[in-house]
Amino acid sequence: MTAADVVRALRDGPATLDALHMRLGAPERDLLRWSVDDAVARGWARSSAAADCGPDGVCSTSAPAVYTLTPAGRAAARRAAA
Repeated sequence: MTAADVVRALRDGPATLDALHMRLGAPERDLLRWSVDDAVARGWARSSAAADCGPDGVCSTSAPAVYTLTPAGRAAARRAAA
């Protein structure tokens, strides 16, 4: 599982971590998380997650992060497909 795998999975559209987990064949959660973090760090993906927690101050009430491809991620996906 790599950041490139995450990019390929995001070509199908935006996804939460749970959706990526299913798209990628249910890999180990830690490995998925590291791969997603790597894709974000490389600038290939971005997260909709807010820096703060929910309106009541409880983090568990925030909506789950949704990951999407960036322009650099779309370019990386095209290179991987070629």
